[in-house]
Amino acid sequence: MTWHRFITPGISACITACIAAGAALAPGSGAWAACDMRLPPPPALVATAAAPLRLLFVGNSFLHGHAPPVQFHNAAAVTDLNGTGYGGVPGLFKQLADESGVPVEVASELVSGQTLHFHLTHKRELITSRPWDVVVLQEQSTLSPQRPGDARLFVEAAGALEAAVHAVNPAATVVLMETWARADQVYRTPGGRWAGQTLEAMQADLRSAYAQAQSAAACIAEVVPVGDVALRAVQEGLADRNPYDGITPGQWALWGPDHFHFSAWGSYLEALVLYGRLLGRDPAGVGAETATGRALGLSAAQMRDAQGLASREWKEWQEAQARLAVHPAAVKPASPAVR
Repeated sequence: MTWHRFITPGISACITACIAAGAALAPGSGAWAACDMRLPPPPALVATAAAPLRLLFVGNSFLHGHAPPVQFHNAAAVTDLNGTGYGGVPGLFKQLADESGVPVEVASELVSGQTLHFHLTHKRELITSRPWDVVVLQEQSTLSPQRPGDARLFVEAAGALEAAVHAVNPAATVVLMETWARADQVYRTPGGRWAGQTLEAMQADLRSAYAQAQSAAACIAEVVPVGDVALRAVQEGLADRNPYDGITPGQWALWGPDHFHFSAWGSYLEALVLYGRLLGRDPAGVGAETATGRALGLSAAQMRDAQGLASREWKEWQEAQARLAVHPAAVKPASPAVR
């Protein structure tokens, strides 16, 4: 199967640079060419027990989770480069891959509350310590703790980290993981950047910032739209919109008790979206009642709804890729349309 990428300014610039350098976007003798924009990355299609897909997750508590059962889930199966013992969403992703029979090695470099600029400044040596196949970068949830909504340092750091990763392994696939709108910022932060606005308004700012970071970097392959899928859960009535007025019967809690980190259900959805994009597999194919979901205490209905939503997003992404194959000059958004 041939995997096509969405053409954005960043991808176009990357492909142009690769062609100018004489790099081929095809498998070579034992290695893939630099700046290969395909997802899933080619190693995911041929991963074996002897040569598993090597993934690194870089970010903060929006990946490692705020509390049990997510925070230390499957920690023994994740190489925590900081030695903090987190499992989190990387642990969920690893378990989903194991359940599906996809050989992966998962590592994390996660520090609570920190930005990608922090990771660039203080953790670059760890991040570049190995030739990763895939690196997932996640920015702080307001883009800037000091200036919420200001994406300038995010854009700079994302590009610098991408370059550092590719300096070690030119064939690595670097992606950004888009975060989600926070109920506390919208409903309970007087005078804040998004106070009195909507979840849609905050998500639009995040979406724009991630698109800008991808476009400005030389070779970031994808923005994995976790935040957009989470908003879709609200808009489709699967998840409650405002946890401060109670959870509507028949809907799931998207956020945890602090109303900005994900709940167990939200983290499961997050892992499913990453699973679909990075491994190229329909999230619905993991099974009606996964051991991963059961370990989080989720009901069959909760697992079904999360898988169904992640699967719909994945299929729309696949359809967009197929359309791009027919009309390669078309420009397609990296994220699904938000209702």
